[in-house]
Amino acid sequence: MMGHTARRALRHGGCAALLTAALLTGTTACGTPDQRRPVTLEEAQRLALARLSVYESGPASVRLNVPAADTDVGVEAVVDYAAHRALGSYRALGRDGRVAWDAAGVSVAPGGRPEHPGAAPRWSRRSYTRDPVDRALRLVLALGSDRPENAQLLAQSGPQWLGEKRLRGHTYTLFAGPRPATRTFSGAKPSGAPTSPVTYWIDEKGGLGRVEAVLTGGGDPVTVDFTGRRAPLPPGPWPSPRASTPA
Repeated sequence: MMGHTARRALRHGGCAALLTAALLTGTTACGTPDQRRPVTLEEAQRLALARLSVYESGPASVRLNVPAADTDVGVEAVVDYAAHRALGSYRALGRDGRVAWDAAGVSVAPGGRPEHPGAAPRWSRRSYTRDPVDRALRLVLALGSDRPENAQLLAQSGPQWLGEKRLRGHTYTLFAGPRPATRTFSGAKPSGAPTSPVTYWIDEKGGLGRVEAVLTGGGDPVTVDFTGRRAPLPPGPWPSPRASTPA
């Protein structure tokens, strides 16, 4: 059996997680204060293209890692941003299974493959909850858009340059995303500038290689890796499957 937290996360566990990070809490772990600076307009333009590049690269292969109390939950999946659906496999505490998710909820099936050749997975459907795994799954779906952001408005919302790092043989610039919207009951502006809990790894053409998001205050970040591979979305547990093939 899987550990209690990991098992509950996939079978009973999300909350909406948007690219703007308005519903995420915590701060990014990347970049020291002396490295951070506001983005230039050219950098804002690269950041503005990130979601569009993900959308156009789909169906896209992703690797998701969610730190949990008793084990990290790993998910490898294909995401179709046009259909707003994803399907793949998860692994936690040495156990694995199938997972599919869309805008409405999550479906889970035991084991990496059906018990009998030709048999369909035994899917169990549920709604999203506030569990970090569910929030991470919804974050993955939110990372693609069929249009670019407005670069000038984006630059005014507080994204920051954090530095550069190498990943899978490529150089990426790290950006802290737009600041989360923070309100008080009195309507007064909060003291100090809130820090985005989302870090984007973006190449020189605006391609997105990785996203890190802190979903709980002081916790380790969730990591979403875009591997650069395109693959068809396999048939899933949806009433009307919409299989996609890469262009």
